[in-house]
Amino acid sequence: MDGFNTFEKQDKILLGLNSGSDAAAALRILQQQGFAVQTFTVENAVSAAELLQLLTDKAAELDCAFIATGHFARIEVDREGISRVLPATDANADQSAALRDLPQEILAKLVLPLGDFTKADVEEILTEKAE
Repeated sequence: MDGFNTFEKQDKILLGLNSGSDAAAALRILQQQGFAVQTFTVENAVSAAELLQLLTDKAAELDCAFIATGHFARIEVDREGISRVLPATDANADQSAALRDLPQEILAKLVLPLGDFTKADVEEILTEKAE
């Protein structure tokens, strides 16, 4: 399976959690990538932009270098250092439209661990965790 980038072992990341299984898979992937993962749960229903702003604010309090969610989308950084949201590898699961209008200060910190995986891959990751 592709999609496992590696980061510095000491990098702390704040993962926004909900009750879905995608967040559980994102947690596992981030841990395998070497992140020290902290989690944050939002109790009320919020938009993707609101969630990411909450995560950014909380990450600053907790000294986390990055933020993450279980959205199916990818981030690409161009030569000028500008981050852009790209569609997920799995077109049927793609959630990139919900993230496209985020400001650079959020996109620069955002890691989307599910973007290079298919829904079937995520189900497999969750099954492996249960074993």
